[in-house]
Amino acid sequence: MLGWFRNLLGPGVPSLSAQEAQAKLKSGAILLDVRTPYERKDGKIPGSKALPLAELAKGWESLPKDKEIICQCASGNRSRQAAAFLARKGYTAYNLLGGIEAWKRAGLPLKK
Repeated sequence: MLGWFRNLLGPGVPSLSAQEAQAKLKSGAILLDVRTPYERKDGKIPGSKALPLAELAKGWESLPKDKEIICQCASGNRSRQAAAFLARKGYTAYNLLGGIEAWKRAGLPLKK
């Protein structure tokens, strides 16, 4: 019964905690912020690249295939969708579990 549902959603993608994501970023991974420009005004993770989820279908090819990509949104739902999309395109993609809210709770740096 769950097989059809899994096919509908596509491949599952691994999720990373804020600390795991930070370690991967230090190793050269790219952080892709899929929130809207309005949401980014409230703060962003330093070094993140903005590509809203609504624009991902037309902007994904600008992302380097030779780097791991960590997708991030506010809470982790849109970024999970973005990571699954990128995984289907052949990228090594992760979801930042809990999004920027988890990043804040972990006390990691933010930029206004």
